[in-house]
Amino acid sequence: MPHLTGLDLPFSFYAVSVFIIGLIFGSFLNVVIHRVPRGASIVFPGSHCAACGASIKAFDNIPLVSFALLGGRCRSCRARIPLSYPMVELGAGLIFVAIVFKTGPSWEALFEFAFACVMIALVFIDARHRLLPNVITYPAFLFAGAAAAARAALGEQAPLTFDLSTFFPGFQSEFTPWRAALFGGLFFAMAVPGFWLLDRLDPILFGKYFDWEEGAAENVGQTEVSPTIRMTMILGVIVAAAWVAMVVLLSSKNQQAFEDAYSGLMRASAGALISGGLVWLIRALYFFIRGFEGMGLGDVKMMSVVGAFQGFSGALGALMLGSVIGVIIGLILIYRNGREFKTPLPFGACLGAAVLIMMILSPL
Repeated sequence: MPHLTGLDLPFSFYAVSVFIIGLIFGSFLNVVIHRVPRGASIVFPGSHCAACGASIKAFDNIPLVSFALLGGRCRSCRARIPLSYPMVELGAGLIFVAIVFKTGPSWEALFEFAFACVMIALVFIDARHRLLPNVITYPAFLFAGAAAAARAALGEQAPLTFDLSTFFPGFQSEFTPWRAALFGGLFFAMAVPGFWLLDRLDPILFGKYFDWEEGAAENVGQTEVSPTIRMTMILGVIVAAAWVAMVVLLSSKNQQAFEDAYSGLMRASAGALISGGLVWLIRALYFFIRGFEGMGLGDVKMMSVVGAFQGFSGALGALMLGSVIGVIIGLILIYRNGREFKTPLPFGACLGAAVLIMMILSPL
């Protein structure tokens, strides 16, 4: 993977730099984690205390430092600031350092920084709200596909060594500009509508089981497309158009790079299809065997994102590790709450934590 710079700087320089950058991104992730589940804008209003609404001054908004100086309390009303805020900031900083330790100052590090931010947000949102929001997973899937193509074009050794032709022999993966333009365009343009259709099919296939869950029946049959999801669909069309234009206009000038990008996109599609499909199948079997929902549809979409970015092998490893983490946390919750095996478990948070561990520990 090509490095971003030819300067031979010590690792400590990169470590300190990305740690500070990680703290800043962690501070922003706290806004995402707090506001997205409530349907609030992540831009307006500015940072403010959730308890009293007082605006937070710039000197009270320094990651980690302000929390320590304020004693973990709001300057205005003295309400406690949730401990999750510094945890997210510190976690993002440490994960950024671990990534750059593995990859060095490379393009791969930038892609993994962005992917890590998505996972951190999903972990804390699911842990707090039992929710994996579409407004995060939908655009994250577009990013994962684009990143897979870019990483392959830049020379990354893909974690997945097979493509769709392995499972569908009639599907030829050899590069030609028209085939690459058609496949890539359909991949990006239909990704978000495909997820949306999956949401619409869910109550048709499993609606009778939702009655077993408190409040779940209220969501059956909802077909409204939120403005954010609509904008994400438009973004997918824009990305598809950009891909088609680049392939048609530029592939003749650097065919090898586009062959690699097309190969990466093929592997991303296979990883997403197999990973998401496997989790969907497990979910469906649980419905039929147990008679109620064992994991949410958000877990399916989340693992599709992971499969597109890390390949099927990475997603499978994360699924296995996440299951182990889920069993441990589930047993702890059962012991504490005394609700036996119907104790709600934020499985998406377990999967997200496993994904981050696998990403940091996996070799390049």
